[in-house]
This record gives sequence, C-alpha cells and structure tokens, in this order.
Amino acid sequence: MKYLYVVIFAILIGCADTNQSILKTDDELSSNIKMLVEKYENNDFEVSQYYADDVITRVNNTELTGFENLTAGFKAHHDILYDNIKIKDLYVHTNYFANGEIWSNVWSTWTGTGKTTGKEYSLPTHFDYKWENGKIVVVQGYFDESIEKMEIAAYTEAQNQN
Repeated sequence: MKYLYVVIFAILIGCADTNQSILKTDDELSSNIKMLVEKYENNDFEVSQYYADDVITRVNNTELTGFENLTAGFKAHHDILYDNIKIKDLYVHTNYFANGEIWSNVWSTWTGTGKTTGKEYSLPTHFDYKWENGKIVVVQGYFDESIEKMEIAAYTEAQNQN
C-alpha cells in the first residue's frame, strides 16, 4: 500500500503544471531593486553593474536608451529640480515568469521639495524592471508628470530671468 501512495504522489508531481510563474519578495533581485531605490534617494548613481549599457528607459510616453541617459534624468532630480527626495511606502516583488522573463515591480510614493518653487510634492509611482543575464535591460516608469513639468517650467523661467 505504501508503494501505491508513492506511485500516486510521483504521478501527481509529474503532472504538475510547469507553466506557472513565481512571485518573490525576498529574493536577490527584489533586494537589488530596493537597494537601487535607496541609492536613487541618496543621489548615488554608482550602480552601472546592475544595468545593461544599452538599457531602455520608458517613462510614460518617453523612451531613452543607455545607462548614461537614465542616470542623467535621475541626477537632474537631485541637482536641478528637487530637494529632500524620499521614497515612502515602498513595495517590491519580482516575477519569474514561466516563459523565462524576469520582471521586478515597484510601487511607492515619491516626495520632494521643488528647488525653484519651494512646493512640497507627493505622488504615487510604479516602475517595472526587466532582467536579462543578471542585468536590468528595461526600466518602465509610470507616474503623473505634471509636477515635474511644473517644476521644469519654473526652473526654465528662473534661468531666463538671469
């Protein structure tokens, strides 16, 4: 009888759906994303080892290519547009899809103070990071750009008055 149970169990395991995706929150890639978010918050962009040189960055309807373009935008947040950047309510998980693709997903609340306007901003954000061969090859960000457009316009006007 014990043999019969072993055979039934083996058959059930053998028939298990191997096309299932796995979601993890405590894996290395999710930890790497949390670390990258912390580095962004601290204006530290010595992180090239995590990105493909030709990483594709999509923010809403804008697309850039290359690690240098990605970090230039992040640096401008700190150097030109905002003070006191903080990331709150951070949630990260990584999807290991059955087709072999790996994506980390991030939800958070971004806060900062406009360097030109002095306004305090807060907005929900969502980012997706596609991994290939241990490197991020795609970054996709989704958030309301009206705050950034307003701060850029104020900065541009202030620069034109000088």
